[in-house]
Amino acid sequence: MKAAIYIRVSTPGQAINGESLDMQKDRLLEYVKNQKWELFKAYEDGGFSGKDTNRPAFQQMMRDAALKKFDVLVVYKIDRLSRSVLDFHTTMKSLEKYGISFVSITQQFDTTNSMGRLMLAILVDFANFEREINVDRAIDSYLKRLQDGVNSGAIPFGYRREGKDVVIVPEEAEQVKKMFLLSSQGLSMNQIAKQMGFSGDHVRSVLRNPFYCGYLARKRDKFDHRIKEGSWEWFKGKQEPIIPEELWRRVADLRKRKIKNVVKKSTSLFGHLIYCPYCEHNLCFHSRTQKRRVVYYYQCNPVKIGGPACSQYVREEPLVVLLLKFLDKGYQFHISAPRHDIDIEDKVASLDRRINKILRLVSEELMPYEQGKVQIERLKEQKAALLASRIIELDYSSISDRLKQIRPLYSFMTREEQSRFWHILIDKIEARHDKLIVYWRFGKKHFIRRSALPDVLKKECAFTTDDAPRRHHKNECKFPAC
Repeated sequence: MKAAIYIRVSTPGQAINGESLDMQKDRLLEYVKNQKWELFKAYEDGGFSGKDTNRPAFQQMMRDAALKKFDVLVVYKIDRLSRSVLDFHTTMKSLEKYGISFVSITQQFDTTNSMGRLMLAILVDFANFEREINVDRAIDSYLKRLQDGVNSGAIPFGYRREGKDVVIVPEEAEQVKKMFLLSSQGLSMNQIAKQMGFSGDHVRSVLRNPFYCGYLARKRDKFDHRIKEGSWEWFKGKQEPIIPEELWRRVADLRKRKIKNVVKKSTSLFGHLIYCPYCEHNLCFHSRTQKRRVVYYYQCNPVKIGGPACSQYVREEPLVVLLLKFLDKGYQFHISAPRHDIDIEDKVASLDRRINKILRLVSEELMPYEQGKVQIERLKEQKAALLASRIIELDYSSISDRLKQIRPLYSFMTREEQSRFWHILIDKIEARHDKLIVYWRFGKKHFIRRSALPDVLKKECAFTTDDAPRRHHKNECKFPAC
């Protein structure tokens, strides 16, 4: 019989208490030898907690178990394998599935009978209970240190540790003061980082840390979840402050105000309308400043990490010009005209006869009630469709005339109104490499050659709200070249 042994310690304290890796290994090897089993492999996890199964040797052991490379798994104690009830039962279920026995040499249990499995579960419960008690003790100790003003974590930038004391590093403290001063003057974190040669994350960690004004903060709860900044617990620290508390709070208020005042810079006119058929997702909306003006465009970017993207892009302004020109030429809704069949009255009469026939069959109990009900509902829907086709009337000329008036009004709309306008009229714009296919609502399809977009940029430096030509300087163009 082939045996595998598994050993684990999580802290140096366990080695002092006689549970070191070497001690466990010697005892397990001796047990395997006395049982006259063949040793397959010793799996060792040093410095890993038993709270979960994220341990390299454990994972390798379970992969080998799935391949049935050994017949029995031997451990020193059950809590060496796992301190989690759920993980332990999952492991036992997997070993049972693979036909592998389990032995704990200091706790004689036989997993082949129900009493042994019960005792194993009870022991694991106690091991998990012990671990939770240790976690609670660690949290209590951490809170006590905070209340005493003693820092338990890493020492932040601007300080260093000398023995048990935390002292200021003068040159770093000057940089911290400058960060807070610039922030109080309204500069953003990125602007401060660029000016001082730091990363944005470094500046953010400094400006959000009350350690610099002489306080410690509890930023995580007992489940190690982040606590929102407004709910931090503050404790007076023993370290010397670098900045006044008033300055820290003023900077914090400015940061919160900036977050609240963040507004969307611009609205996408064709958001979720321009579609890339090659990568099978919509183009992303972008803007950039070019020659003191904002240029809007749509580009095929990955919508998820590693996702497809062909990087094709469409400029917004020339597209708007061509679409408005199309409307000027007289957009006609291609809705199929109502069909007035000559024999529509005969069809309606035929449906009425079929409905009456079904009613008669149901009343004479020659057809089940539910079946008759379904058929009558279907026939009524067909009758309603026929009757509705006679009364549908659309004033096509009126709609066309109204759309021709859009050009003068378009530039007076806000971007939100313009976006709504295009979303009402357009169903989808398919961006192919050689052309754009505009699917207007109500069935119209419109093709725009890609080469036409640069032509618009050259021929029409700007479209105006009226028919009067607009004069430009020869070097001025509203549409910079793509």
